[in-house]
Amino acid sequence: MFSGTLISLSTQSCITKWFDRDDPSGNGDYELLADLLNTNPREICPSPIAIEAQTISGQAASQTGNIFQVYNPTSGFACVNANQTGVHCADYKVRFTCPEDWCSKCRTPWFDRDNPSGLGDYETLSLTLIKYPLQACAEPIAIEVTTISGTPVLPTGNNFQVYDPTQGFSCVNAQQNGGCQDYKVRFTCPASFCQPKCVTRWFDSDNPNTNGGDSELLTVLLGMYPGVICPNPLGIEAQTLSGQPASQTGNVFQVYNPTTGVSCLNANQGGGVCADYKVRFTCPEDWCSECRTPWFDRDNPSGLGDYETLSLLLIRYPLQVCTQPIAIEVTTLSGTPALPPGNNFQVYDPLQGFACVNGACQDYRVRFTCPLSFCNTTCVTRWFDSDNPNTNGGDFELLPVLLSVYHGYICPNPIGIEAQTISGQPAYQTGNIFQVYNPTSGVSCVNANQGGVLCADYKVRFTCPEDWCSKCSTPWFDRDNPSGPRDNEMLLLALKKYPLQACAQPIAIEVTTISGSPVLPTANNFQVFDPLQGFECVNNELGGEVCQDYKIRYTCLCRNNVLTNSSLDIFTFP
Repeated sequence: MFSGTLISLSTQSCITKWFDRDDPSGNGDYELLADLLNTNPREICPSPIAIEAQTISGQAASQTGNIFQVYNPTSGFACVNANQTGVHCADYKVRFTCPEDWCSKCRTPWFDRDNPSGLGDYETLSLTLIKYPLQACAEPIAIEVTTISGTPVLPTGNNFQVYDPTQGFSCVNAQQNGGCQDYKVRFTCPASFCQPKCVTRWFDSDNPNTNGGDSELLTVLLGMYPGVICPNPLGIEAQTLSGQPASQTGNVFQVYNPTTGVSCLNANQGGGVCADYKVRFTCPEDWCSECRTPWFDRDNPSGLGDYETLSLLLIRYPLQVCTQPIAIEVTTLSGTPALPPGNNFQVYDPLQGFACVNGACQDYRVRFTCPLSFCNTTCVTRWFDSDNPNTNGGDFELLPVLLSVYHGYICPNPIGIEAQTISGQPAYQTGNIFQVYNPTSGVSCVNANQGGVLCADYKVRFTCPEDWCSKCSTPWFDRDNPSGPRDNEMLLLALKKYPLQACAQPIAIEVTTISGSPVLPTANNFQVFDPLQGFECVNNELGGEVCQDYKIRYTCLCRNNVLTNSSLDIFTFP
């Protein structure tokens, strides 16, 4: 049996939140480690270093007069009513100290948002979430506290007002002999917080001149922006519309967490009004990966900085990037995540991309989360060339003009665009500067912007959405496999192999692997990928790799959703 002597928490590692799974109404109060691990998976280390017990009102176990049957970190805590003289056990809660290997699996940086020069040192979780947005989880599972010099500080033996991972830490000067020291804290978070996560766009649904404040609440934003915000964000950041961090405005927030959103009430501002805020979120891996691009690294920091902006990526990686991403991820080339707060990045936004201006930029890579429609099977059109740089002061391959000149051959709402010179050189290799390069408008190169030279003569092609591609499409064809030198799915061979099933002048082509994974011409070294020619993958062109087995289908010109038999689009008859 154990008396009510406090078992001090270790000076090592992190301290969990409090747990209370039982009460003494039966045989006693049993807060056993095995039971707690079952009811709170991943929130307690399996091999705690130390344990502390208090009554649920906060009285130390050593002060209750109860006798304990079990009180150790290996087994947990048990108080049996039958062992007490004339009384029942109190209702207890317990917390544990966990070892470094468990604490460090998903841990935040150290935070020091306050100093004790005022009423005390307040490193509370709610204030930390505002001061260090996206860097702290909203529901930590453990906390560490040290002085600024690194001396560990424990809750036992110190009269701290708050010391709990779900609340943070606070030390009040009036409660300390000689006042508080200056402390720093860090948190251990659920493993999901440290998995890859993406950062959304900014959202602004309210302003402080209506409804008595500015409320950017998650439920409202999910209704206004369906599919563009994850339903279970990991983090939230608020700034004023002009870009000032929320922590610098002096406003008091009623709510600031990713589960609920941000709420600032004018009545709480001491005679002032709330600023007008915008918010963005970090989202978990399962949401980010639903429709995600490859990683892109088009620049390095050897010059003015590392510029991975969306406008430049659309040129460098045509057809592979959506024009309206809903989220962005940034890491160093070695894979270390880089979040916008705490770093002086010039641009960090899915609609703009990423830019780090040299001071000491690392080499970064980016990828985007796109609307689900971008990842559906898409078809690739023919090449179009409506202009040349010797007329009109440049080369203008604009979508409205192309839709008029090539009526029916281009979808009215392309998903992607690619430009090459008419000789086949990718646009990004020409050195030209583009005034416009996006699927909504087309491509525009103005001679006057080229520093004394003319624009190249460009051709463009588009990727189109499934609803347009499938209006008048052929069956899927797979006439070859890559067991020989290539996978040859050329149009002429398909016309012979599948008579009356393919049009002779397709307007678009789709290619997937046999298993159905879409394949695009860019980022793959395919010898042929064109609706007027078909598709070909040559094994010895892949740098030691072997072609997969592909299937293709074509989009044809239609009349009332029937394949045409016009002079432009005729069938080849046997």
